[in-house]
Amino acid sequence: MSLLKGIYYNICSLFPTQVLQQFSGATTLFPYHHLVSDEDVIHIKHLYEYKNVRQFTADLEFLLRYYKPVAVSDVVQTISSKKKLATNTFLLTFDDGLREVSDVIAPILQKKGIPAVFFINPGFLDNRELFYRFKISLVIEAITRKENDPGLLKECGIILKKKFQSTQQLIAHLRSIMDENKIVLDELARKLDFTFEEYLKNNRPYLTSAQVKELGNAGFTIGSHSWDHPYYKFLSLVEQKKQTIQSSEYIKNIFHPSYNLFSFPHMDTEVTQDFFDEMALEYPNIDAFFGVQNQKSELQNKMVHRFNAERPGLPMTKQLNGIIMFIFLQRLFKKQYVKRKYA
Repeated sequence: MSLLKGIYYNICSLFPTQVLQQFSGATTLFPYHHLVSDEDVIHIKHLYEYKNVRQFTADLEFLLRYYKPVAVSDVVQTISSKKKLATNTFLLTFDDGLREVSDVIAPILQKKGIPAVFFINPGFLDNRELFYRFKISLVIEAITRKENDPGLLKECGIILKKKFQSTQQLIAHLRSIMDENKIVLDELARKLDFTFEEYLKNNRPYLTSAQVKELGNAGFTIGSHSWDHPYYKFLSLVEQKKQTIQSSEYIKNIFHPSYNLFSFPHMDTEVTQDFFDEMALEYPNIDAFFGVQNQKSELQNKMVHRFNAERPGLPMTKQLNGIIMFIFLQRLFKKQYVKRKYA
């Protein structure tokens, strides 16, 4: 988190939350996470930070002081009628279908009676495949453990067809690898004496189908998160629709959720209005889309926007007021609506 953001949240935390609630115009809040864990999760470690059980529980307890959980059915019905969402409520969502959802998160939510939506990538379900970004984290971890190997930079440079002067330079390059050149990660792993297949087998980072069914039976909602988590901005419109429909149909047919929900992988900022128009004609079955544009409004596309609540350096005691104030400022400067372009 940048220095300016830190100052912003610190200032906002000085105001009484109930006062901010009254004048902000904030409706249902949509905090999202990927995982919660007390463990050092190696396939996540070098990508982003996440909260531990104590931090997550404290966040929930603080949030429950001022907001009450809302049922998924209420959110969907409000979206379908294009009405204003309820005030002083929240709905939690979790992306990527990680094992910690079943092991850590769901038990905490069940104890507190909090509903949630868990978004799944069918391509990774049952540990069939490992998301290439997770592969990057594993390769970085292996490199840091072999940092004193004098031939490491040269050997990795040969595979990546690039010269590196330092381990930091190599790691920076690894972070820039995208889907189209992810094949080099498998070769790097072999050079570093491990395989991703072995990691999947031994660590089981994703939920199994049986666990997802148990979560559904426990009252949680299962949604789709694309088939294999691509950047939509790099896909054609045809590919975007295929990822969305294929994953949604899989979730619907295998897990039979009451509602058909979809969250965009990575980000939704460059998804055009053409996508929503064509989806409305070709596959109108999705009850709600979930984006990540910090609580902006987009009900015309059956879309709600979430905010990232998993940064450990930003507890809900500070973030809640910051989000409420941000919603007010967006309304004040008439920036609260998402305006999508046509291709």
